Amino acid sequence: MSLIKAIEAGALFIELDVQFSGDQLPIIYHDSDLQRVSGQSGSVLSLSRAELLGCSAYEPQRLGDSFIAEKISPLETLVDILVAHPQVSAFVELKEESIAHCGRALIIASVQEILRPVAQQTVLMSFDYPLAIAAREAGWPRVGLVLQSWDDLDQADVALAQPDYIYTNHTNIPGDCDLTSIPILSHALLVTYEVGNQELGQKLLARHVDMLETFEIEAMQSP
Repeated sequence: MSLIKAIEAGALFIELDVQFSGDQLPIIYHDSDLQRVSGQSGSVLSLSRAELLGCSAYEPQRLGDSFIAEKISPLETLVDILVAHPQVSAFVELKEESIAHCGRALIIASVQEILRPVAQQTVLMSFDYPLAIAAREAGWPRVGLVLQSWDDLDQADVALAQPDYIYTNHTNIPGDCDLTSIPILSHALLVTYEVGNQELGQKLLARHVDMLETFEIEAMQSP
């Protein structure tokens, strides 16, 4: 599983996406459609979790058949991983398609029930600002927002969520923006994703970005 590989490579923070099945149970999966990751037609939202756990999760177009034996995992797998690695924290992104499918209340209740044993090691986050607010109001220890737009930093919903982390693609940050001048960033850590090399990472850190998300952890760690 890619999460284990990242931890073995030295990651202290991991990120994963959560969708919900047709019977409204959570799985670790990015897309709402099965084609890209599992190489088959169908919607995650229309199949039962039992059916989905029998599907491969191997990104055939990008990786061929190298990981065809890997199966979709239930969210409960994350609990086992974090219990075994108490030094690791996980950003858990709750996907918008599943929020529309199940509703915010069910999503929050289900995820919190499953992740409660490792609550201190998880950050619940979403592009859906009201869901982040709901997670905060439910008392989850750490909450994150994924920005829909850089200008949203001034939105009332963003402030209401009181985010511990704010996620954005590094390309969304205006080139002339002084990050130290943005009030909400004095209370939240700014995390940028799609960072693929050390040079870019160093430039972002020099601008006071707090954390970097990458698919290239070994390359980012190289001397």
